[in-house]
Amino acid sequence: MKILITTDLYSPTINGVVTSVLNLKEELEKMGNEVRVLTLSNKPYSYYKNGVYYIKSFPLKIYPGVRATVSFRDPVIKSAINFKPDLIHTQCEFSTLIIAKIIAKKVRCPIVHTYHTMYEYYVKYLTKYDRPLKKALKSIMHRLLEKCDVLIAHTDKVKNSLRSYGLKNKIAVIPTGIDLSVHKKSFDEDDIKNLKESLRIDLNKKVLLFLGRIAQEKNLLEIVYNFKYLIKEDDSYILLIAGDGPYKKELENIVSEFNLENRVFFTGMIKPSDTYKYYRLSDVFISASNSETQGLTYIEAMVNGLPEVVKYDDCLKGLLEEGKNGFYFSNAEEFKKGIKKIFANRETYMNMKKNALTSGNKYSKEEFAKSVFEVYKSAIKNYKFPKKYSTTMLRKIKIGGKRQFRKLKKIPLPLLEKLKLD
Repeated sequence: MKILITTDLYSPTINGVVTSVLNLKEELEKMGNEVRVLTLSNKPYSYYKNGVYYIKSFPLKIYPGVRATVSFRDPVIKSAINFKPDLIHTQCEFSTLIIAKIIAKKVRCPIVHTYHTMYEYYVKYLTKYDRPLKKALKSIMHRLLEKCDVLIAHTDKVKNSLRSYGLKNKIAVIPTGIDLSVHKKSFDEDDIKNLKESLRIDLNKKVLLFLGRIAQEKNLLEIVYNFKYLIKEDDSYILLIAGDGPYKKELENIVSEFNLENRVFFTGMIKPSDTYKYYRLSDVFISASNSETQGLTYIEAMVNGLPEVVKYDDCLKGLLEEGKNGFYFSNAEEFKKGIKKIFANRETYMNMKKNALTSGNKYSKEEFAKSVFEVYKSAIKNYKFPKKYSTTMLRKIKIGGKRQFRKLKKIPLPLLEKLKLD
């Protein structure tokens, strides 16, 4: 099968969308499919390289790293059309989705779309009048996605959100898979000790880890506040914040204001291939985010045997089991209690680590790709080229004769042949 994946975000950007796309592409190719990617170039020109179509674009100031394009007649797009994909799998809702629709119309193939981002959690950063914008967002998402043949949601939380937009499309719920092999590499006690020393972490402290993009929607201020509350009673913990993002500088200033510089540590940007090292040196994974569609870092943490203390989110249903592999919290007191329960004794902690590992191993990228491919086959089997013109309309055009010929230019060729005009 020839598959075109379109995404506004791609390597070297590091986030959940890019990780999901890279894993899916790799596994689809292992299955014998020909896969190409169409994405936005961070350069002022378009080009094709190593199976990837890069479309020239420009940055949008609404959010760091976001780009857009108006180059919808680009020669590189024509090259993607000539690829003649059997199916297009879109990953983002804006520029590349528009391009995907253009290509799909030309080659007459279905579009499967994965909805990664819960935009309603981001609008508050654009304006304080977020209620009317959220209402407009539902209308925009409905208009953008209603013509997609199948939608993929990573969790029921996302599926319910899509239904709230009024979308009637077929929706398949498929959790994103991760590359388990990356997290099975050897990293012994000496390696852990050396990494801790390089980060200036006290070897005798328990490490609470947040790993991910450092952005406002991750609610890291609450994590820092809860941590401050925790160590007032028990100073045996340190907080490690692994990653980078637009909120990092502000968060560092807050940590300084709280006089926590010797208790809260920042790693800065880390390579995806190195994340397992930071999970491995830590004792508990923590997060206060409620903007996740699935939360790959939650899964990665469990694959590395980390119990979790996190803010409740519908996307965690089926992953975090209260009291078995972690605890939920809604305030600082519950956060403190969750941490203390995990470290109640050695046996409790080791059991929770074991349970976390079992839970995380269910989410492999191989199973994810197999499930997505089944959706592809179903979408192609059930695909029907949109009949934009009814039989009545064709009859009226035919009666109109040559005077109406100019109107026929937009009608698909098979329908034109039915008219049999001289």
